[in-house]
Amino acid sequence: MEPAQAIQELDLVIGRVTAVAVHPGARGPSALLSLDLGGRGTRETAAPITPEEAGELVGTQVVCALGAGDTIVLAVHPHDGALVLVRPDREVDDGSPVA
Repeated sequence: MEPAQAIQELDLVIGRVTAVAVHPGARGPSALLSLDLGGRGTRETAAPITPEEAGELVGTQVVCALGAGDTIVLAVHPHDGALVLVRPDREVDDGSPVA
């Protein structure tokens, strides 16, 4: 499969972070994010960031990849090691597809 085709087959949508909790049993810094996906419902996912960092995300929108029961919040891993979550540069409807 060509990379461009593989990207098009991903189910990428915008989700809003509604709550953050400490991820129980995580081996390293990790937060459990609750996400509102608009008409697609709600989901929870873990992110490798501290709950303090994640707490600043409540109310903001992030790009999510949806699978059969799995949700991944997309992030960039720059050379300095601090993850940067991928977010739209302006408000859009929760659940909007990412093209």
